[in-house]
Amino acid sequence: MKQIHLIGFVILSLLVAACEDSIPFRYEGKEPDSMSTRQYPHAFFIVHGQIIDSLTQGPIPGLPVNLRLEDTVFTDTTGFFRVQTIAFPISQEFRLVFNTRGEHHNPLYNPETLYVHFMLPTFKLSQEEILEHGPQFFGSAFMTINKTLSPLVDE
Repeated sequence: MKQIHLIGFVILSLLVAACEDSIPFRYEGKEPDSMSTRQYPHAFFIVHGQIIDSLTQGPIPGLPVNLRLEDTVFTDTTGFFRVQTIAFPISQEFRLVFNTRGEHHNPLYNPETLYVHFMLPTFKLSQEEILEHGPQFFGSAFMTINKTLSPLVDE
């Protein structure tokens, strides 16, 4: 009878352990969250490029660009932008929105959404980055997206 109780206890313990949340991205709050203390592999995924007007062929300054619904960046005076996100270092797909709706929306252009694919990315990594971001940091993967937007025309 004691063996049945022991076997039941072992099975129940295994089931409880198997049901425990083991998502590697979950932050338990025991340590401060910084790039150097992350306990799972991570990398920067960076998209940069230029946005130009289809009619004037000139750059569009101050246009909001958003990658993965993170902080919005704006194109500079020459239409260039650079957005980045942190993710697990494998093939990834992210949503990139040009001229996001909101406070800084440019009414001359419709918002446009692209899905950018980092397929089997190659990461650039230096010794200084390992020291700064921790041993689980894989480096940075880059992609260039140049976009031409058509202005809305009043009829």
